[in-house]
Amino acid sequence: MNRILCFGVWAATLLIGCAGVSQQPVFTDISGSDTEPIKLIRADRTDDNVLQLYFTGKTQLLSAEIFIPESGATEVCTAEPMEAPDDFVATETSTQKTNGYTAFSLKPAMAIGIGEPFVLRGSVSDTAHGVLDFALPFEGANTRPARLRITEIRPLYSSKPKSEFIEFVVMEGGNLSGITITNVGNKHTPHYVFPAAEVKQGEVIVYHWRSVEDGIRDELTAKITSGGTQACPAARDFWGAYTSLPKRNANVILIKTSARGGVQDALLYCTEKEYAKRGAVSGWNDETLTREAKVAVAGGVWQGGETLSSAVIAPLTASKSLVRTTKSNTNTAAAWRLREGKAVTMGSAY
Repeated sequence: MNRILCFGVWAATLLIGCAGVSQQPVFTDISGSDTEPIKLIRADRTDDNVLQLYFTGKTQLLSAEIFIPESGATEVCTAEPMEAPDDFVATETSTQKTNGYTAFSLKPAMAIGIGEPFVLRGSVSDTAHGVLDFALPFEGANTRPARLRITEIRPLYSSKPKSEFIEFVVMEGGNLSGITITNVGNKHTPHYVFPAAEVKQGEVIVYHWRSVEDGIRDELTAKITSGGTQACPAARDFWGAYTSLPKRNANVILIKTSARGGVQDALLYCTEKEYAKRGAVSGWNDETLTREAKVAVAGGVWQGGETLSSAVIAPLTASKSLVRTTKSNTNTAAAWRLREGKAVTMGSAY
């Protein structure tokens, strides 16, 4: 699966200094007065760090290089023309409708580390001698994604004890970069994406929804120890950026990776009170959750069915957790049970 970046701002000032690179794509547009400016329609980074760029109209690639902000290294890319993939959709502009697009596949000559920030810099021109200079920020693809399994979750918000979490065990060692926990945030930022961190098989990872204390740190390596009352001595702690949480009385949580492997695990749950309101008739009552439940079943990580009635239905409260009771690959509602507050074992899988 490609990592897709789409941009809609085309003219800006190029500012790249010794401290690093801007967080947004930067463009400098130089075009003839009677022509429509060149636009970048889409930019993809594949799982092998190959970069694919799509421009409006008939364009020619003038230059392309990789810049590593941390080291200052630069290297020219090898470039080839390419056709659009089956899932390509151009935005609605008159130029694209009339003149189509031009696409290039750019392969970095240098090795790029997992999660390492880098910038693709270059220029393209069109038949009217218009020029577009671009600087696009990326991160190195995760070519060795770890595989995670959800083992315990306390998802409901409360001002006390402020300890909403999802616990995982590492089934296969690798890197966490780009692995995503879906549907855990608000509507604007619904997902959490792990930073680059090497983990070993058997390690326990805890994602904490909220950052509400001083001294907390993502434990990117085994040498980093997080502070905070909710940090787990026997696990690797990672912290969400939220200070409060939306109500999640019914949810579909997926563990996804954009790299090879797709969907890794899932949990479908609903509180008893919420289920009594919705029942089997109204179902998930949310298009996103309905879609994600289908993804979980189609991916083989949830065998209990995609309907709300197939979820874990429990008298879940802010002080209770759901825990996985089996190490087998069978993942249905029967594989989960409720734990009372004092029995919750955050950071100790199974």
